[in-house]
Amino acid sequence: MIGYLFLNLGIVRKAESTINAILVVDPNNTWAFYARPILYFLKEDYESAIYYADIVLQMKKIDYDLLEIKKLKARSLFMLNRQAESSKLIEEIKKEIDSREEEPVA
Repeated sequence: MIGYLFLNLGIVRKAESTINAILVVDPNNTWAFYARPILYFLKEDYESAIYYADIVLQMKKIDYDLLEIKKLKARSLFMLNRQAESSKLIEEIKKEIDSREEEPVA
């Protein structure tokens, strides 16, 4: 929870050390994997944000909304002047949002 708090407050150095400590203790911690691309985006290290976003997007068992990671990846691509890739991903995100809206509420 402390790492989450640091990320939300934008305290990047503390968030990074917390995430790294979590991964030392629990190398399969899904929250730490989910938080890494966010951390690197906040650090304006967009290449690393994309790298870690791709890892999260390939994970099989993760209890977090991957749509947020896809959005972060699209923003990172845009920041790196990779507009074509960013636009393509934004179109995928739009389709996913549309399909979520069409799903019946249980």
